[in-house]
Amino acid sequence: MSVVITVPELAKEMHKDAAKLYEWAARKVDPMPVRYVDGERYGSVLVSEFESWFKRNTALYSERRRNGG
Repeated sequence: MSVVITVPELAKEMHKDAAKLYEWAARKVDPMPVRYVDGERYGSVLVSEFESWFKRNTALYSERRRNGG
């Protein structure tokens, strides 16, 4: 398993546009944790940080259905 994934790779895995992930990273409150290494073109995400962020910013299907979502 990867420790780090680039934003374009993560976007592909999530079936999202990379611009959407950068939008999440630009949020004022609890932005998605995107990191940059000097000289790299794309941002990268530590998988462990992303997993924590994703859990905080999503709801389980059963919870969503229970709350009328």
